[in-house]
Amino acid sequence: MREVWMQAYKHDGREHRRWVKLYELPAERGVMWIEPDTPVLEADGGEWSSPFPVIYWVHPEKWFNVAVLCKQDGTAYYCNIASPIEFEEERNLYKFIDYDVDLIVNEEGVYEIVDEEELTEHAHAMHYPTEILHKIAEATAELIALFEAREGPFDPEARSRWTQLWEAAQGE
Repeated sequence: MREVWMQAYKHDGREHRRWVKLYELPAERGVMWIEPDTPVLEADGGEWSSPFPVIYWVHPEKWFNVAVLCKQDGTAYYCNIASPIEFEEERNLYKFIDYDVDLIVNEEGVYEIVDEEELTEHAHAMHYPTEILHKIAEATAELIALFEAREGPFDPEARSRWTQLWEAAQGE
């Protein structure tokens, strides 16, 4: 199992957030496991971690990525609207541009779109091109449709399948 890290940037190129230790799941391209209490570093010097495992789903053609929050009382999701993920092989680095808006789904399956005011502020300050604004809107709609259809990272079987892959890889 390969250890990787992930870096989020903002549209103007400045660093936003860094995940320092993720593990790619075998046989599941674009799916990574994050152990509980793994530090996540903010560009402003802050640091935080999740008390539970997180499965991170990325796709090189999608304008979003999804953190599957593996809570004991259910599955929740934190979805970033972001540029398609890129991978730098020589640095074991996944990287993307975070475009502010997020879709958050709680354990009861209720979702909300957050940080739209941040999008408006950053789009103006960083001069997001119209094409980027269209991609953001399309990605948000696609994420909602995937969630409502329970497809992709929202497939009810995905969490257990990925957890089994992680556990099997730990035994090797």
